[in-house]
Amino acid sequence: MLIRKLFRAEMAHATVGAYTKRCHHLHGHSYKFELFLKSTQPNSAMMVSDFRAVKDIGINDFFDSFDHAVMLWDKDIRLPIINQINPDRHIIVPFNPTAEMMAKAFFSVCQSILETGSKLSGEQDVSVAQMIVHETETGYAIFRDVDQSDQFPPVQFDRWKFSDGIKSEWKNKDWYEKALRSLKTSSFPSRS
Repeated sequence: MLIRKLFRAEMAHATVGAYTKRCHHLHGHSYKFELFLKSTQPNSAMMVSDFRAVKDIGINDFFDSFDHAVMLWDKDIRLPIINQINPDRHIIVPFNPTAEMMAKAFFSVCQSILETGSKLSGEQDVSVAQMIVHETETGYAIFRDVDQSDQFPPVQFDRWKFSDGIKSEWKNKDWYEKALRSLKTSSFPSRS
């Protein structure tokens, strides 16, 4: 069985080296993040997972981190002035923040949150089936469970930096540390 949960964020980023020159500069999108979860076993309510439980284990905090934020590659020339661009809401990552890399990264982080979080609605064998990152109404990227041996750069969650303003708004404060520990020890190639 497959379920889908949609998250949204208004976010700015820059894609260094993109074909479209407009994308080299800081710009924003109305992102939609579609998380697909799968399970072969229902919980006691005959669900893969309660949609509210998916949010409450930390996944909502994770996706909310990107709303009204700036996401930059740690090699971006704007990095030294990030506190002037958006001091309260920024995320620094060790990859170019393209829709493709976000889909891969979000897949990995959400899988880790599921694996390490509480089973709030009695989930059995729930895992991430795919992650879709809609950058625009006409363009999106998909990372699926069958893509785990891809050649795209590693996610390296231990090198992500969330601003203090973002961290202060997390309702579930432990998802980050649990995911960080899990992703550091995982053998999943996307999580190195």
